[in-house]
Amino acid sequence: MNTLEAKKCEACDSFFDRSLTFCPNCGQKLVVADKILGQMLDGRYRLESVLGRGGMGVVYRATHIHLDTQCAVKVLHPELVSNQAAIERFRREARAAGRIQHPNAIQVTDFGVAQDGVVYLVMEMVQGDTLRDVLKKEKKIAPARAIEMMLQVCAAVHEAHEKGVIHRDLKPDNIILQAGTMPERLKVLDFGIAKLREREASGESRVLGEAPREFEKTLTEAGMLIGTPQYMSPEQCRAKKLDPRSDIYSLGVIAYEMLGGKLPFIGETPIEVVLKHIKELPPPLREVNPEISPELEGVVMRSLEKEANARQSTTAEFAEELKAAMQGAAPAAAAQQKVKGPAAKGAPDDRKTVVQARPSPAAIGEQAASARPAASKAAAEVAADQVTGGGMPKWLIPAAAAGVVLLAVVAWLIFRGGGEPAQSGASSGQASQVAPTDGMVLIEGGTFTMGTNSGRRINGLNIEGPAREMSVKSFYLDKFEVTNKQYKEFVAATSYTPPQNWNYNGSYAPEDADLPVTWVTWNDAVAYAAWRRKRLPTEEEWEYAARSGARNYIYPWGNEYAAGQANVHEGGPKKTRPAPVGTYSKDVNLWGVYDLAGNVSEWVQNNFRLYDGKPSDFDRFKVNRGGHFTDDATLAAAVIRWADAADSKAESTTLSVTGFRCALDAPNR
Repeated sequence: MNTLEAKKCEACDSFFDRSLTFCPNCGQKLVVADKILGQMLDGRYRLESVLGRGGMGVVYRATHIHLDTQCAVKVLHPELVSNQAAIERFRREARAAGRIQHPNAIQVTDFGVAQDGVVYLVMEMVQGDTLRDVLKKEKKIAPARAIEMMLQVCAAVHEAHEKGVIHRDLKPDNIILQAGTMPERLKVLDFGIAKLREREASGESRVLGEAPREFEKTLTEAGMLIGTPQYMSPEQCRAKKLDPRSDIYSLGVIAYEMLGGKLPFIGETPIEVVLKHIKELPPPLREVNPEISPELEGVVMRSLEKEANARQSTTAEFAEELKAAMQGAAPAAAAQQKVKGPAAKGAPDDRKTVVQARPSPAAIGEQAASARPAASKAAAEVAADQVTGGGMPKWLIPAAAAGVVLLAVVAWLIFRGGGEPAQSGASSGQASQVAPTDGMVLIEGGTFTMGTNSGRRINGLNIEGPAREMSVKSFYLDKFEVTNKQYKEFVAATSYTPPQNWNYNGSYAPEDADLPVTWVTWNDAVAYAAWRRKRLPTEEEWEYAARSGARNYIYPWGNEYAAGQANVHEGGPKKTRPAPVGTYSKDVNLWGVYDLAGNVSEWVQNNFRLYDGKPSDFDRFKVNRGGHFTDDATLAAAVIRWADAADSKAESTTLSVTGFRCALDAPNR
């Protein structure tokens, strides 16, 4: 029988093993009775009252009789330390927990194994309510207070991680608000002790979801369930090897519950909850509590990513992002979480003809066809005025500027929904760790003829002319359009909302990894580029690359189009999707940049301005360039340009065929 506690029948005054519910003698319901309460433990700790019970054991208020000091003694359930090997493991874990010296961590002062086999851990006595008690009373906690609490918890957990201890069972029950402290001081307990539940297993871990019934049987075996299902990371649910990012997930669940007033995943059984941690996305935090800022939502949702690599890498990073969110700044590594700014002004009534609906060659008739021959004229008419590319001056942000400042600027631009972006390519400390020039081609600067004197005139507006000579400095340009796979890295790292055509369990279909990402707005493209420490190309840079610089080609490869040279519509049924980037080997420019003529149209950083400098209703819109897989070859000419609102989600004709690539300044050129 368990020496720690037993079940007692109050009718016949008999004790039984705690696994029983009813008395085998008289059938009365049994009650828990501590057999060691009031006794002396290991000759020096007098156990005086029960402070709490949990899956790891029972916590007692105790007095050290030699020092006459109060302490808390946790007596572990015998099954956790049922043999000598387990006891030695407990000693190692207890020593590790004892090395954690932090004001927000419960101090472990002693541990031992009594003569009767009772294994115990002695901790400092802290009076106060648990965070669970607070949540039961208040349901949810105001953001400022919740963040202050989380910063203290993060500090304690980070100290443990620095000592090589992973908590494994972070939850509101293991966080105490110390009574009588102002400001509030929180204490985290049970560091490393959850590891005692870890069952030694050989071979590969079973993966829940692939064989759920088999795994459910395994999960319910004694000693297998590590942690509390509502707060367990996906890798913890899969019985994988854990690292500090598992604790970060648990902290994210706690933060979500504090801010939203409910858990991200609930179910009727522990297995149902575990399955949701592995398979389902949590509801966005702002759907649960609309008062939460987009920045704070982004930090919390990032910590709840299924893949550990997509979460914050350390607890300190998680804390820094929480602080940035509290100050109203875009969090450094999750800076571009989508936010809803003021509603964009609607397009003019005739915009369906001009910019959004992508008129077919038949609709624009001879004007579309005239773009092709005119673009090849080397002696094109030169206009005196240069296009500045926007109504707001470009901001210069030094590469060494603080990440929070840069990302706050980008967030401000997304809110504003117009003007020119902060497109310097400056990097924050939490930006993508990929080297900025990886996958890019150096485009040598020069002078070229931009536009055409025979461009399309729609509703009286000269869309692509007049032609004029332009100079471009050297710059780097992505060799290929940004792919679904690359964009997924950004979505995973920042909790950014995925494109709406990703309907394969919240992602793209596996076979679409190398397709150019589509259904991205101009704002989306700017956000990705900033995360990659890059920018969008200017309209001048894009056309310079598409015309192979001073060669002034109509197409990247030359002045003639032949069937199969680019992914465009060439008669017959319309294509329904782009091709993997680089598939059309002839659609390549002088420097080896692919798909500038076809595949998908591409956002550039400029506002849509008429080349003659006259104002129009379209000045607030953004430009996208290049033909796409449903365009006629005449619309794949390098001079053709289109436009749309920076944050438009309504126009499927544009977004379904539009992607982007990134650019970067070439230093000292």
